[in-house]
Amino acid sequence: MRILVLIALGLTAAAAHAQEAARIEVLNADVWKFEEEVAPGVQRLQGNVRFKHEDAIMHCDSAWLYQERTVKAYGHIRIVQGDTLTITGERLDYNGKERTATLDGDVVMVDPGTTLRTPALVYDLRNKSATYTGGGTIVSHAEGDTLTSRVGTYLSDARRFDFSRDVVLRHPERTITSDTLHYHTATGVAEFFGPTTITQKTSRIECVRGTYDTHTRVADFTQRARVITDGQELEGDTVHYDGEAGIGLAWGHVVATDTANGTTVNGDHGRYDQKSEHSYVTGHAELLMRSDSDTLFMHADSLFAAPDTAGGPRRITARRGVRFYKKDLQGVCDTLIYAETDSMIRMFHEPVLWSGKDQITGDHIRIALVDGHVHRLYADGNAFMTSLVDSVHFDQVVGTTMTGYFVNNELDHLRTEGNARTGYYAQETEDSVE
Repeated sequence: MRILVLIALGLTAAAAHAQEAARIEVLNADVWKFEEEVAPGVQRLQGNVRFKHEDAIMHCDSAWLYQERTVKAYGHIRIVQGDTLTITGERLDYNGKERTATLDGDVVMVDPGTTLRTPALVYDLRNKSATYTGGGTIVSHAEGDTLTSRVGTYLSDARRFDFSRDVVLRHPERTITSDTLHYHTATGVAEFFGPTTITQKTSRIECVRGTYDTHTRVADFTQRARVITDGQELEGDTVHYDGEAGIGLAWGHVVATDTANGTTVNGDHGRYDQKSEHSYVTGHAELLMRSDSDTLFMHADSLFAAPDTAGGPRRITARRGVRFYKKDLQGVCDTLIYAETDSMIRMFHEPVLWSGKDQITGDHIRIALVDGHVHRLYADGNAFMTSLVDSVHFDQVVGTTMTGYFVNNELDHLRTEGNARTGYYAQETEDSVE
Protein backbone atom coordinates (compact mmCIF):
# COMPACT_ATOMS: atom_id res chain seq x y z
CA MET A 1 0.00 0.00 0.00
CA ARG A 2 2.80 2.39 0.90
CA ILE A 3 4.45 1.80 -2.49
CA LEU A 4 1.17 2.56 -4.28
CA VAL A 5 0.77 5.80 -2.28
CA LEU A 6 4.29 6.86 -3.16
CA ILE A 7 3.67 6.13 -6.85
CA ALA A 8 0.42 8.13 -6.74
CA LEU A 9 2.15 11.05 -5.05
CA GLY A 10 4.92 10.90 -7.64
CA LEU A 11 2.42 10.96 -10.52
CA THR A 12 0.57 13.88 -8.94
CA ALA A 13 3.80 15.82 -8.53
CA ALA A 14 4.76 15.10 -12.18
CA ALA A 15 1.36 16.25 -13.40
CA ALA A 16 1.62 19.42 -11.31
CA HIS A 17 5.09 20.07 -12.74
CA ALA A 18 3.82 19.49 -16.31
CA GLN A 19 0.94 21.88 -15.69
CA GLU A 20 3.36 24.45 -14.29
CA ALA A 21 5.62 24.03 -17.33
CA ALA A 22 2.66 24.58 -19.64
CA ARG A 23 1.93 28.05 -18.25
CA ILE A 24 2.47 31.06 -20.51
CA GLU A 25 5.13 33.33 -19.06
CA VAL A 26 5.00 37.09 -19.68
CA LEU A 27 8.53 38.37 -20.23
CA ASN A 28 7.76 42.01 -20.94
CA ALA A 29 4.96 44.58 -21.46
CA ASP A 30 5.05 48.38 -21.22
CA VAL A 31 1.46 48.35 -19.90
CA TRP A 32 0.07 45.36 -17.97
CA LYS A 33 -3.33 45.34 -16.31
CA PHE A 34 -6.25 43.06 -15.48
CA GLU A 35 -9.52 43.51 -17.32
CA GLU A 36 -12.01 41.67 -15.06
CA GLU A 37 -14.97 43.33 -16.77
CA VAL A 38 -13.97 41.59 -20.01
CA ALA A 39 -13.59 38.14 -18.47
CA PRO A 40 -12.41 36.74 -15.11
CA GLY A 41 -8.62 36.77 -14.88
CA VAL A 42 -8.06 38.28 -18.34
CA GLN A 43 -4.95 40.41 -18.68
CA ARG A 44 -4.34 43.25 -21.12
CA LEU A 45 -0.76 43.83 -22.27
CA GLN A 46 0.47 46.64 -24.51
CA GLY A 47 3.79 47.81 -25.92
CA ASN A 48 6.80 45.58 -26.61
CA VAL A 49 4.95 42.49 -25.43
CA ARG A 50 6.87 39.23 -25.13
CA PHE A 51 5.55 35.81 -24.09
CA LYS A 52 7.35 32.56 -23.50
CA HIS A 53 5.77 29.14 -23.72
CA GLU A 54 7.82 25.99 -23.63
CA ASP A 55 10.60 26.49 -26.24
CA ALA A 56 8.93 29.37 -28.10
CA ILE A 57 9.02 33.13 -27.59
CA MET A 58 6.25 35.35 -29.03
CA HIS A 59 6.49 39.08 -29.72
CA CYS A 60 3.63 41.52 -30.50
CA ASP A 61 2.41 45.10 -30.03
CA SER A 62 -0.56 44.17 -27.84
CA ALA A 63 -2.29 41.08 -26.51
CA TRP A 64 -5.06 39.62 -24.39
CA LEU A 65 -4.00 36.80 -22.05
CA TYR A 66 -6.77 34.49 -20.80
CA GLN A 67 -6.80 32.10 -17.83
CA GLU A 68 -7.26 29.04 -20.05
CA ARG A 69 -3.81 29.72 -21.45
CA THR A 70 -4.91 31.29 -24.69
CA VAL A 71 -3.58 34.49 -26.24
CA LYS A 72 -4.99 36.90 -28.81
CA ALA A 73 -2.20 39.11 -30.09
CA TYR A 74 -2.04 41.98 -32.62
CA GLY A 75 0.54 43.96 -34.53
CA HIS A 76 4.04 42.87 -35.59
CA ILE A 77 3.61 39.27 -34.48
CA ARG A 78 6.84 37.28 -34.28
CA ILE A 79 7.24 33.71 -33.04
CA VAL A 80 10.71 32.29 -32.53
CA GLN A 81 11.13 28.57 -31.83
CA GLY A 82 14.58 27.25 -31.13
CA ASP A 83 17.50 28.78 -33.00
CA THR A 84 16.20 28.28 -36.53
CA LEU A 85 12.49 28.97 -37.06
CA THR A 86 10.80 32.37 -37.11
CA ILE A 87 7.18 33.22 -38.05
CA THR A 88 5.81 36.75 -38.49
CA GLY A 89 2.31 38.10 -39.10
CA GLU A 90 -0.23 40.71 -37.99
CA ARG A 91 -2.69 38.71 -35.84
CA LEU A 92 -2.29 35.65 -33.62
CA ASP A 93 -4.59 33.25 -31.81
CA TYR A 94 -2.54 30.99 -29.58
CA ASN A 95 -3.87 27.92 -27.78
CA GLY A 96 -1.45 27.03 -24.99
CA LYS A 97 -3.07 23.69 -24.19
CA GLU A 98 -2.78 22.44 -27.78
CA ARG A 99 0.29 24.55 -28.52
CA THR A 100 -1.16 25.73 -31.83
CA ALA A 101 -0.69 29.21 -33.27
CA THR A 102 -3.09 30.58 -35.89
CA LEU A 103 -1.66 33.61 -37.70
CA ASP A 104 -2.93 35.82 -40.51
CA GLY A 105 -1.98 39.03 -42.25
CA ASP A 106 0.97 38.51 -44.63
CA VAL A 107 2.44 35.58 -42.72
CA VAL A 108 6.13 34.78 -43.31
CA MET A 109 7.85 31.68 -41.95
CA VAL A 110 11.65 31.44 -42.21
CA ASP A 111 13.54 28.18 -41.68
CA PRO A 112 17.21 27.59 -42.66
CA GLY A 113 17.39 28.17 -46.41
CA THR A 114 13.59 28.34 -46.84
CA THR A 115 11.00 31.14 -46.73
CA LEU A 116 7.22 30.59 -46.77
CA ARG A 117 4.70 33.37 -47.46
CA THR A 118 0.94 32.91 -47.07
CA PRO A 119 -2.12 34.98 -46.06
CA ALA A 120 -2.86 32.68 -43.09
CA LEU A 121 -1.06 29.86 -41.30
CA VAL A 122 -1.68 27.31 -38.53
CA TYR A 123 1.52 26.30 -36.75
CA ASP A 124 1.71 23.33 -34.40
CA LEU A 125 4.58 24.10 -32.03
CA ARG A 126 4.52 20.62 -30.49
CA ASN A 127 4.94 18.77 -33.80
CA LYS A 128 6.71 21.65 -35.56
CA SER A 129 4.34 21.57 -38.55
CA ALA A 130 2.82 24.51 -40.44
CA THR A 131 -0.33 24.31 -42.59
CA TYR A 132 -1.95 26.79 -44.95
CA THR A 133 -5.15 26.44 -47.02
CA GLY A 134 -5.40 29.83 -48.71
CA GLY A 135 -2.41 29.64 -51.03
CA GLY A 136 1.28 29.96 -50.30
CA THR A 137 4.71 30.55 -51.86
CA ILE A 138 7.90 28.82 -50.72
CA VAL A 139 11.37 29.89 -51.80
CA SER A 140 14.30 27.49 -51.36
CA HIS A 141 17.31 29.81 -51.37
CA ALA A 142 19.89 27.04 -51.59
CA GLU A 143 18.23 25.32 -54.59
CA GLY A 144 16.80 28.40 -56.31
CA ASP A 145 13.32 26.82 -56.32
CA THR A 146 10.06 28.74 -55.94
CA LEU A 147 7.00 26.63 -55.15
CA THR A 148 3.37 27.72 -55.03
CA SER A 149 0.21 25.80 -54.09
CA ARG A 150 -3.26 26.36 -52.71
CA VAL A 151 -2.77 23.96 -49.76
CA GLY A 152 0.46 23.04 -48.03
CA THR A 153 2.03 21.57 -44.88
CA TYR A 154 5.61 22.01 -43.74
CA LEU A 155 7.16 19.45 -41.40
CA SER A 156 10.10 21.30 -39.87
CA ASP A 157 11.96 18.34 -38.33
CA ALA A 158 11.65 16.25 -41.50
CA ARG A 159 12.44 19.32 -43.67
CA ARG A 160 9.56 18.30 -45.95
CA PHE A 161 6.76 20.23 -47.66
CA ASP A 162 3.49 18.47 -48.59
CA PHE A 163 1.58 20.39 -51.27
CA SER A 164 -1.74 19.88 -53.01
CA ARG A 165 -4.00 21.69 -55.48
CA ASP A 166 -2.42 23.70 -58.28
CA VAL A 167 1.16 22.92 -57.25
CA VAL A 168 3.88 24.65 -59.31
CA LEU A 169 7.61 24.36 -58.64
CA ARG A 170 9.75 26.76 -60.68
CA HIS A 171 13.51 26.69 -61.16
CA PRO A 172 15.71 28.31 -63.87
CA GLU A 173 16.21 24.82 -65.37
CA ARG A 174 12.75 23.28 -64.86
CA THR A 175 9.09 23.80 -64.07
CA ILE A 176 7.01 21.16 -62.27
CA THR A 177 3.22 21.28 -62.11
CA SER A 178 1.36 18.70 -60.04
CA ASP A 179 -1.83 17.85 -58.21
CA THR A 180 -0.04 16.64 -55.06
CA LEU A 181 3.69 16.92 -54.36
CA HIS A 182 6.00 16.23 -51.41
CA TYR A 183 9.28 18.15 -51.49
CA HIS A 184 12.29 17.38 -49.26
CA THR A 185 14.30 20.59 -48.87
CA ALA A 186 17.38 18.79 -47.50
CA THR A 187 17.73 16.35 -50.41
CA GLY A 188 15.94 18.24 -53.20
CA VAL A 189 13.79 15.16 -53.97
CA ALA A 190 10.19 15.71 -55.09
CA GLU A 191 7.55 12.97 -54.80
CA PHE A 192 4.39 13.04 -56.96
CA PHE A 193 0.94 11.71 -56.09
CA GLY A 194 -1.24 12.83 -58.98
CA PRO A 195 -1.05 14.12 -62.56
CA THR A 196 2.34 15.83 -62.92
CA THR A 197 4.32 17.53 -65.70
CA ILE A 198 8.06 18.26 -65.52
CA THR A 199 9.22 20.70 -68.20
CA GLN A 200 12.94 21.21 -68.85
CA LYS A 201 14.91 22.90 -71.63
CA THR A 202 15.14 19.81 -73.84
CA SER A 203 12.52 17.47 -72.40
CA ARG A 204 9.07 17.16 -70.88
CA ILE A 205 7.89 14.40 -68.53
CA GLU A 206 4.25 13.52 -67.90
CA CYS A 207 3.55 11.17 -64.99
CA VAL A 208 1.17 10.25 -62.16
CA ARG A 209 3.32 8.74 -59.40
CA GLY A 210 7.05 8.83 -58.76
CA THR A 211 10.09 10.82 -57.64
CA TYR A 212 12.38 13.42 -59.18
CA ASP A 213 15.77 14.42 -57.77
CA THR A 214 16.28 18.11 -58.52
CA HIS A 215 20.01 17.77 -57.77
CA THR A 216 20.84 14.87 -60.11
CA ARG A 217 17.85 15.29 -62.49
CA VAL A 218 17.08 11.58 -62.10
CA ALA A 219 13.39 10.60 -62.19
CA ASP A 220 11.65 7.31 -61.36
CA PHE A 221 7.95 6.77 -62.04
CA THR A 222 5.92 3.73 -61.00
CA GLN A 223 2.69 4.51 -62.83
CA ARG A 224 2.14 5.34 -66.49
CA ALA A 225 4.64 8.00 -67.55
CA ARG A 226 5.93 9.58 -70.75
CA VAL A 227 9.26 11.30 -71.58
CA ILE A 228 9.24 13.68 -74.57
CA THR A 229 12.57 14.85 -76.04
CA ASP A 230 13.36 16.45 -79.42
CA GLY A 231 10.67 14.73 -81.49
CA GLN A 232 11.03 11.44 -79.58
CA GLU A 233 8.56 10.08 -77.01
CA LEU A 234 9.08 7.15 -74.62
CA GLU A 235 6.14 5.88 -72.58
CA GLY A 236 5.72 2.95 -70.20
CA ASP A 237 4.11 1.63 -67.03
CA THR A 238 7.45 2.19 -65.24
CA VAL A 239 9.92 4.84 -66.43
CA HIS A 240 13.43 5.85 -65.33
CA TYR A 241 14.91 9.04 -66.78
CA ASP A 242 18.37 10.50 -66.23
CA GLY A 243 18.15 14.10 -67.38
CA GLU A 244 21.89 14.70 -67.06
CA ALA A 245 22.85 11.70 -69.21
CA GLY A 246 19.76 12.08 -71.43
CA ILE A 247 18.82 8.40 -71.06
CA GLY A 248 15.27 7.14 -70.66
CA LEU A 249 14.26 3.57 -69.78
CA ALA A 250 10.73 2.15 -69.81
CA TRP A 251 9.11 -1.15 -68.84
CA GLY A 252 5.62 -2.53 -69.45
CA HIS A 253 3.39 -1.60 -72.42
CA VAL A 254 6.19 0.53 -73.84
CA VAL A 255 5.38 3.00 -76.63
CA ALA A 256 8.29 4.76 -78.41
CA THR A 257 7.21 7.40 -80.93
CA ASP A 258 9.25 9.30 -83.49
CA THR A 259 6.92 12.24 -84.11
CA ALA A 260 9.21 13.72 -86.76
CA ASN A 261 9.01 10.61 -88.98
CA GLY A 262 5.58 9.27 -88.03
CA THR A 263 6.77 5.93 -86.58
CA THR A 264 5.58 4.23 -83.41
CA VAL A 265 7.14 1.19 -81.71
CA ASN A 266 5.38 -0.89 -79.04
CA GLY A 267 7.01 -3.51 -76.81
CA ASP A 268 7.84 -4.75 -73.30
CA HIS A 269 11.05 -2.79 -72.65
CA GLY A 270 12.52 0.35 -74.23
CA ARG A 271 15.57 2.60 -74.03
CA TYR A 272 16.33 6.00 -75.57
CA ASP A 273 19.64 7.87 -75.52
CA GLN A 274 18.95 11.53 -76.21
CA LYS A 275 22.60 12.43 -76.89
CA SER A 276 23.42 9.65 -79.37
CA GLU A 277 19.79 9.41 -80.61
CA HIS A 278 19.98 5.62 -80.30
CA SER A 279 16.91 3.74 -79.12
CA TYR A 280 15.59 0.20 -78.92
CA VAL A 281 12.46 -1.70 -77.93
CA THR A 282 12.51 -5.42 -77.07
CA GLY A 283 9.92 -8.05 -76.21
CA HIS A 284 6.92 -8.40 -78.57
CA ALA A 285 8.21 -5.37 -80.47
CA GLU A 286 5.86 -3.87 -83.06
CA LEU A 287 6.59 -1.01 -85.47
CA LEU A 288 3.95 1.17 -87.13
CA MET A 289 5.34 3.27 -90.00
CA ARG A 290 2.79 5.64 -91.51
CA SER A 291 2.80 6.92 -95.10
CA ASP A 292 0.28 9.09 -96.93
CA SER A 293 -2.41 6.42 -97.35
CA ASP A 294 -1.02 3.26 -95.77
CA THR A 295 0.72 1.96 -92.65
CA LEU A 296 3.51 -0.61 -92.46
CA PHE A 297 3.12 -2.98 -89.48
CA MET A 298 6.25 -4.85 -88.40
CA HIS A 299 6.74 -7.40 -85.59
CA ALA A 300 10.07 -8.63 -84.22
CA ASP A 301 11.76 -9.65 -81.00
CA SER A 302 13.80 -6.42 -80.96
CA LEU A 303 13.72 -3.12 -82.85
CA PHE A 304 16.64 -0.66 -82.92
CA ALA A 305 16.81 2.89 -84.28
CA ALA A 306 19.82 5.17 -84.76
CA PRO A 307 20.85 8.01 -87.10
CA ASP A 308 23.22 7.22 -89.97
CA THR A 309 25.00 10.45 -89.06
CA ALA A 310 24.54 12.80 -86.12
CA GLY A 311 21.17 14.45 -86.51
CA GLY A 312 20.73 12.80 -89.91
CA PRO A 313 18.29 10.26 -91.36
CA ARG A 314 17.54 7.27 -89.15
CA ARG A 315 18.15 3.58 -89.63
CA ILE A 316 15.72 1.03 -88.17
CA THR A 317 16.88 -2.54 -87.54
CA ALA A 318 14.54 -5.45 -86.68
CA ARG A 319 15.95 -8.73 -85.40
CA ARG A 320 14.65 -12.26 -84.86
CA GLY A 321 11.25 -13.41 -86.04
CA VAL A 322 10.64 -10.39 -88.28
CA ARG A 323 7.19 -10.14 -89.91
CA PHE A 324 5.79 -7.11 -91.70
CA TYR A 325 2.57 -6.23 -93.46
CA LYS A 326 1.16 -3.42 -95.59
CA LYS A 327 -1.73 -3.46 -98.04
CA ASP A 328 0.40 -4.24 -101.09
CA LEU A 329 3.24 -6.22 -99.50
CA GLN A 330 3.95 -8.77 -96.75
CA GLY A 331 7.17 -10.49 -95.71
CA VAL A 332 9.14 -12.50 -93.13
CA CYS A 333 12.86 -12.80 -92.38
CA ASP A 334 15.29 -12.98 -89.48
CA THR A 335 16.82 -9.50 -89.84
CA LEU A 336 15.45 -6.39 -91.55
CA ILE A 337 17.01 -2.94 -91.99
CA TYR A 338 15.20 0.19 -93.15
CA ALA A 339 17.29 3.25 -94.01
CA GLU A 340 15.66 6.64 -94.38
CA THR A 341 18.66 7.79 -96.44
CA ASP A 342 17.59 5.82 -99.54
CA SER A 343 14.12 4.64 -98.37
CA MET A 344 15.32 1.07 -98.82
CA ILE A 345 14.12 -2.01 -96.89
CA ARG A 346 16.75 -4.79 -96.74
CA MET A 347 15.81 -8.34 -95.71
CA PHE A 348 18.38 -10.95 -94.59
CA HIS A 349 18.44 -14.63 -93.55
CA GLU A 350 15.79 -16.63 -95.41
CA PRO A 351 13.64 -13.71 -96.52
CA VAL A 352 10.22 -14.39 -98.01
CA LEU A 353 8.07 -11.74 -99.69
CA TRP A 354 4.44 -11.79 -100.84
CA SER A 355 2.78 -9.37 -103.24
CA GLY A 356 -0.71 -10.32 -104.32
CA LYS A 357 -0.50 -13.92 -105.67
CA ASP A 358 3.31 -13.79 -105.98
CA GLN A 359 5.84 -15.20 -103.49
CA ILE A 360 9.51 -14.21 -103.84
CA THR A 361 12.57 -15.56 -102.02
CA GLY A 362 16.32 -15.03 -102.25
CA ASP A 363 19.50 -14.83 -100.21
CA HIS A 364 18.91 -11.11 -99.80
CA ILE A 365 15.88 -8.99 -100.74
CA ARG A 366 15.77 -5.22 -101.13
CA ILE A 367 12.62 -3.10 -101.43
CA ALA A 368 12.84 0.48 -102.69
CA LEU A 369 10.06 2.82 -101.46
CA VAL A 370 8.93 6.10 -102.99
CA ASP A 371 6.58 8.21 -100.85
CA GLY A 372 5.88 5.16 -98.72
CA HIS A 373 4.89 2.95 -101.67
CA VAL A 374 6.81 0.03 -103.21
CA HIS A 375 8.68 1.17 -106.32
CA ARG A 376 11.25 -1.57 -107.02
CA LEU A 377 12.02 -5.01 -105.65
CA TYR A 378 15.43 -6.73 -105.84
CA ALA A 379 16.12 -10.39 -104.98
CA ASP A 380 19.87 -11.17 -104.93
CA GLY A 381 21.20 -14.74 -104.91
CA ASN A 382 19.04 -17.82 -105.54
CA ALA A 383 16.14 -15.62 -106.59
CA PHE A 384 12.88 -17.51 -106.88
CA MET A 385 9.31 -16.46 -107.56
CA THR A 386 6.18 -18.58 -107.53
CA SER A 387 2.76 -17.28 -108.55
CA LEU A 388 -0.53 -18.90 -107.66
CA VAL A 389 -2.55 -20.02 -110.71
CA ASP A 390 -5.26 -21.96 -108.93
CA SER A 391 -5.57 -23.93 -105.71
CA VAL A 392 -2.97 -26.56 -106.80
CA HIS A 393 -0.96 -25.04 -109.66
CA PHE A 394 1.80 -22.41 -109.66
CA ASP A 395 3.93 -20.54 -112.21
CA GLN A 396 7.62 -20.40 -111.27
CA VAL A 397 10.63 -18.25 -112.17
CA VAL A 398 14.19 -18.87 -110.91
CA GLY A 399 17.49 -17.07 -111.49
CA THR A 400 20.51 -15.53 -109.81
CA THR A 401 18.95 -12.07 -109.42
CA MET A 402 15.48 -10.70 -109.90
CA THR A 403 14.11 -7.15 -110.28
CA GLY A 404 10.43 -6.43 -109.82
CA TYR A 405 8.69 -3.29 -111.10
CA PHE A 406 5.58 -2.02 -109.34
CA VAL A 407 2.76 0.05 -110.84
CA ASN A 408 -0.13 1.30 -108.69
CA ASN A 409 1.15 -0.75 -105.73
CA GLU A 410 1.08 -4.02 -107.71
CA LEU A 411 3.90 -6.08 -109.23
CA ASP A 412 3.68 -5.25 -112.96
CA HIS A 413 6.60 -7.17 -114.47
CA LEU A 414 9.77 -8.99 -113.47
CA ARG A 415 13.28 -9.19 -114.91
CA THR A 416 15.39 -12.26 -114.07
CA GLU A 417 19.13 -12.58 -114.74
CA GLY A 418 21.70 -15.35 -114.29
CA ASN A 419 20.74 -18.87 -115.37
CA ALA A 420 17.11 -17.79 -115.61
CA ARG A 421 14.47 -20.50 -115.92
CA THR A 422 10.70 -20.39 -115.99
CA GLY A 423 7.93 -22.91 -115.52
CA TYR A 424 4.38 -21.94 -116.41
CA TYR A 425 1.21 -23.97 -116.06
CA ALA A 426 -0.53 -24.07 -119.45
CA GLN A 427 -4.22 -23.25 -119.40
CA GLU A 428 -6.79 -23.93 -122.08
CA THR A 429 -9.15 -21.22 -123.31
CA GLU A 430 -12.39 -21.29 -125.28
CA ASP A 431 -10.38 -20.52 -128.45
CA SER A 432 -8.00 -23.46 -127.97
CA VAL A 433 -7.82 -25.90 -130.92
CA GLU A 434 -8.67 -29.49 -129.99
